[in-house]
Amino acid sequence: MNNRLKNKLLFFLLVIFSMAGCQNPRINEPDVLLPPTSIKNITDEKSQSSEKGWFDRAQTVKYLPLGTMGKDRSKTVKSKRITQRTCWDRRGEGRVFILAVGSNTHGLTETNRDAARFAKAMRELFNVRQKRVCVLTNVYKDEFVHALERLGDRHRVDADDLVIIFYSGHGTQLGDDNGDEKLDQLDEFFVPYSKKPRTKYLLRDDRFSVLIQAIPTPNILTFIDACFSAGLYKGDDSMEPINNEHIKYLEAATFGVTIPSSGRTRVGTTLDPIKGIQLSASRENQPAVELAERGGRFTVFFLEALKRAKQPVDLLKVFEETRNNVYQHSQRYSKKEQEPVKNGSDEQFRRINGYIP
Repeated sequence: MNNRLKNKLLFFLLVIFSMAGCQNPRINEPDVLLPPTSIKNITDEKSQSSEKGWFDRAQTVKYLPLGTMGKDRSKTVKSKRITQRTCWDRRGEGRVFILAVGSNTHGLTETNRDAARFAKAMRELFNVRQKRVCVLTNVYKDEFVHALERLGDRHRVDADDLVIIFYSGHGTQLGDDNGDEKLDQLDEFFVPYSKKPRTKYLLRDDRFSVLIQAIPTPNILTFIDACFSAGLYKGDDSMEPINNEHIKYLEAATFGVTIPSSGRTRVGTTLDPIKGIQLSASRENQPAVELAERGGRFTVFFLEALKRAKQPVDLLKVFEETRNNVYQHSQRYSKKEQEPVKNGSDEQFRRINGYIP
């Protein structure tokens, strides 16, 4: 073999070896979620309620690392997002929105049924399409807040729409954080469903008021079946439940907080004022109770009065009948009176009545 041919062969071999050495090394691929079509079942597991328990929901997602399709290497991981239910994901028709939430915590067992029954009654009364109705049973704080934020979206709610909001559950009071509670230095809180009784899972009434104020319509009806008074504290034997009633108020000690003696006032305040009409289950320093196997006393009597109402329905008259019946029932069967309260003008009631077909 002559030198020229040897040189060509050597050059050819060098090219082959250089190409083999330039191949990219294998890079470890990160684990990523597959597209929805490749996710094996997403489950929503809810622990069963107990008489005094708190609750949690866990989600499991099956996923595969890239490059393992066709191989049995699936893993099960817990989602970091505990709450994910949303309201009004699709655009619907009509001028009425309904949000009803319940929270079966710390002895309460009927709040979810309260929410479902109230939503059904309002839907039938106002002839509301299902897409405009949102019922969140055992509602988490984030879900509650997110639903209220969606009602504040001007692309979803118009200025001439009607918004109806219902809450059934516990209330509580903790220390004021911004100095706006001059009388008792206490803020009121909603007690949504949660994994553990922690203050971070509570919804402060200041935040609630801001969310309501952001709703772009003045036509708002808020119905609250809970009590928030600091006067309802442990050691007051008039607050002890009887006849299988559950008082819808939780002590600050439940959340590991101590209220100073100056805050244990009989003059206390209720929820901060909000836009529209607010119907509350009781006056300040009165209990609101849940009747065993029936529901919140305020909710039960309101829905009964609504069924008896003559056409055309006048919600102001329905409330007035409810207030009288709740008061009389509490006098007869409870140790302490309960009298529902209305905040809002009669003119606002007439405007809301105008949405009834």
